[in-house]
Amino acid sequence: MQTLPITHLSLLLALIFSTSVADETQPFPWNPAAPHSSSILQRCWSEAELVGSSNERRIRKLSGSDREPPPAEMIERAASLLRPLPSERQGSIRYVRVKGNRRLVALTFDLCEQGNEVAGYEGAIVDYLRHHKIKATFYAGGKWLRSHPERAMQLMADPLFEMGNHGWTHRNLRQIKGQAMEEQILWPQAQFALLRDQLSQRDCFRRASAQEQSRIQQLPTTFRFPFGVCSKDSLNAASRFGLAAVQWNIVSGDPWKRQTAQGIANAVLEGIRPGTIIVAHANGRGWKTAESLDLFIPKLRAQGYEFVTVSELLEAGEPYAATSCYEMRPGDNLRYDKPAGAPQYFVRDQ
Repeated sequence: MQTLPITHLSLLLALIFSTSVADETQPFPWNPAAPHSSSILQRCWSEAELVGSSNERRIRKLSGSDREPPPAEMIERAASLLRPLPSERQGSIRYVRVKGNRRLVALTFDLCEQGNEVAGYEGAIVDYLRHHKIKATFYAGGKWLRSHPERAMQLMADPLFEMGNHGWTHRNLRQIKGQAMEEQILWPQAQFALLRDQLSQRDCFRRASAQEQSRIQQLPTTFRFPFGVCSKDSLNAASRFGLAAVQWNIVSGDPWKRQTAQGIANAVLEGIRPGTIIVAHANGRGWKTAESLDLFIPKLRAQGYEFVTVSELLEAGEPYAATSCYEMRPGDNLRYDKPAGAPQYFVRDQ
């Protein structure tokens, strides 16, 4: 499958953005604050099929790099659903100033996958969240969606969860520009749309009511920069594509192999405040993440905290957005600026 030439892609996006500006009164095809369909989840998968297995956590290296894009027609469709981001959602969102006295927190898990690997799926994390009715947002790479179609559709259909865009193959978007950078943002949208199509063609989906079907996301509406790294151009591109760039204000530290469950819990409990966004991993690179959940979630609930999706959190107050992307303070992620395309993940692990 051939990708769109840069001239065609630019013309397509220019047409879409001009159309979107003129048609901003039309509702977006999915309300991010609305619940997903529990009946579709229950119709399409048995309880046994939803439970994770320990062997899914393993990360497998590939002999080469997967450079195959999603189908061109899906890229065009994903682009056709985009609209420019409102000014209040622009910038690199760190946390939300919640209105009123509600103690809201967004628990997020990255599902990263590089081009030369098949990353894992942390079933123990998802199982815990489902068992305890904990809402969360999963930031999935486009290639991860391709490698884990069944798990991706389950997350997509689960009423507790929301899906966000985490780039195509976890590239450093401060190091690549132009079409290559835009593809890293747009291709995951197309892959998500492709999986949603596949789900919608199943009998279990078709037997659900139109109302239930409409509750499944059409596309992710938020984006998380790989490595927490962006450039001015890539931050502007996410905004043009209608994606709120959502980072965090609490780092779990779970990609560090020496991290402990108590260490993760301490980081959360010491940094928590209303409107917090926590970053962790559920792709086989979260060390002790699953074990940490029971060490801090009950305590936060006892303190009156309520777990919500990122979109729900954004609707509940005023996002605090920085003009650049970083881990905890400006400039602290410069160590990720290796040559574009070089093997990289978290330097701390290497």
